[in-house]
Amino acid sequence: MEKKLVKTVIYTFIVSFCLLVIFKNREISVTDEEGLTSVTEIPYSEHFFAIFKYSIIISLIAVLVMLLCIFANKTKS
Repeated sequence: MEKKLVKTVIYTFIVSFCLLVIFKNREISVTDEEGLTSVTEIPYSEHFFAIFKYSIIISLIAVLVMLLCIFANKTKS
């Protein structure tokens, strides 16, 4: 059980981190009331820590789902 949880944490963290690096934009566009759009760029340090934070959250959710699945399988048998 512990090996499954550790592997789940490690693999989901790595996969989510890689996917967020690929797909998360550093640019934020805001449209005001007149229809003008302004684009601001997030600094790399803030972007990295946001990706890191989201990866940790995704890993914790994956561990909770894994624990629920393990406990559900134990109650069935």
